[in-house]
Amino acid sequence: MKAFAKLGREPGEAGIREIDRPEPGLEEVLIRVAACGVCGSDLHAYRSDPGYEFVEPPTVLGHEFAGTVEEVGDGVEGVGPGDRVVAIAIQGCGRCETCRLGSTHLCPRRRVVGLNHDGGMSEHVVVAERHLIRVPDGLDLEIAALAEPLSVAVHAVLARARIQPGHTVVVTGPGPIGLLCGMMAGLSGGEVLVAGTGTDAAVRLPAAERLGLRTANLEHGPLDEHLLKNFGESAPDSWVEASGAVEALEGALGAVRRGGTITGRGHVLAATLLLSHGSCPLGVGPAVQLRVQLSRLQDRPGPVGSREGGLGAAGPAVPAGGGPRGLQCGG
Repeated sequence: MKAFAKLGREPGEAGIREIDRPEPGLEEVLIRVAACGVCGSDLHAYRSDPGYEFVEPPTVLGHEFAGTVEEVGDGVEGVGPGDRVVAIAIQGCGRCETCRLGSTHLCPRRRVVGLNHDGGMSEHVVVAERHLIRVPDGLDLEIAALAEPLSVAVHAVLARARIQPGHTVVVTGPGPIGLLCGMMAGLSGGEVLVAGTGTDAAVRLPAAERLGLRTANLEHGPLDEHLLKNFGESAPDSWVEASGAVEALEGALGAVRRGGTITGRGHVLAATLLLSHGSCPLGVGPAVQLRVQLSRLQDRPGPVGSREGGLGAAGPAVPAGGGPRGLQCGG
């Protein structure tokens, strides 16, 4: 079968190859892939970026996929041939305390399909039954392949930012995750402004407008002007930072209302560095909360959110020298 795999450790050492079709083992399922998205972590692996040395070539990339069950191994009881499914991308061991508490994505021994083992950029893929979710009848599998990035937006907007009807919300970074966050905030009743730069003007900002979201092109004026135009004198209630840019986080810290929330999504390593160096801007209201979803600080297994190191090791409150006292990180 055809598959797109990371073939070596050099940047760009990847390509389409013919490989043997995998066979499902005990409690495993063979899936015929219908659609697979490309995540930023796939690009990092493709480029052999620092932090992705753990990807052992050859590995078939891709974790945002949907497909149809074709075969099942011994011990599989919950799905059968013909069932339509998506895979859970970040797969916990299922046995540790973290997994038993429901945070399988923070498992210290978690593995990511398409990075630690073969993923969905192929005609077929094998996944353990316990890591599968059924796709409802009538939902196109190409749309179902967006389940994993959509889950990121649902967690950011509903579980972390807790957007309520009437809340004013700024989303910085109109990439796929930012647009999905904007959609979820709008569906939750928020008044949403999606901010981007000139490079977003051709495709991403128009896409946000087609979704019914207000937009701000920062090439056409500073963010303060756009906030005043869209929200008046009132500071935003919530801010979703999905660009990964330090400047965007600094803008959020200086603009969100007292008691508001800032939620970092996607690759927010910039936020991590800003906090860890204690360089949060001064003058921010003392009740601002910064909610950083630790599971998405990096898309690879490691110490993030565990007791081994990273922000998670600092506990629920991370002091940022000179910054607001209410600055918090929540996993």
